[in-house]
Amino acid sequence: MAIDDEKQAESSNPNENDFATEEEEIASIKARQAEEAGGQIETAGQTNEEATDTTAELRQQIEALTADLQRERAEFVNYRKRVVLEKAQQAAQQSARLLKDLLPALDALDQFFAAYEPKAETDSTIKAIVDGVKLVQKQILRVFTEAGVEEFYPQGEEFNPALMEAISTQDGDVERETVTQVFQKGYRLEGRLIRPARVAVIRPRPKAETQSQPAVEPEGSNLTQTTDNNNKNEKE
Repeated sequence: MAIDDEKQAESSNPNENDFATEEEEIASIKARQAEEAGGQIETAGQTNEEATDTTAELRQQIEALTADLQRERAEFVNYRKRVVLEKAQQAAQQSARLLKDLLPALDALDQFFAAYEPKAETDSTIKAIVDGVKLVQKQILRVFTEAGVEEFYPQGEEFNPALMEAISTQDGDVERETVTQVFQKGYRLEGRLIRPARVAVIRPRPKAETQSQPAVEPEGSNLTQTTDNNNKNEKE
């Protein structure tokens, strides 16, 4: 009976070593949990840093691609403008060559009118021919006008060496160089000169020639001088 009571006492009263062991286990569990939590925090920090680096790299790639696209777009726009300009220049050159080839025919028509229009005033047969040729000339000029061709006839205008060619010149009492006669019309294509107008020009007299001319005495000066001489003779 005594032995059984001792065993029951031992089982109902746990040893102090058992309490120490449980406390250690609890502490170790808490320590492990703390370590795991710290590791998770450290892992999360590393993940955030990696995500930040990845975002910066992606942003740099996007900026580089955007710059490349903008550069290629600008190059394409410039290429398209250059192609349009080259086509326009080629078309203008072709039109200029065609115009130059037809200029002798237009000059021949002008010479025809200069020769036969005066005769057409008195001859009905010649007048009918002249009227028919005028219709042909109008049709040709209309086609030229639609193609951007412009003719100019600078009769009486100031001489412009950029648009005109002086075939003959003479001095005269004018203030500026003036066109007195047009031998051939000038032609422009969309503002570009195709052929200058061939003209005769009158220009101001040289100043030295003007100063060398004798001065003209005003009217009445001789009469005054004669009267003075007569008065002197009467006094004597």
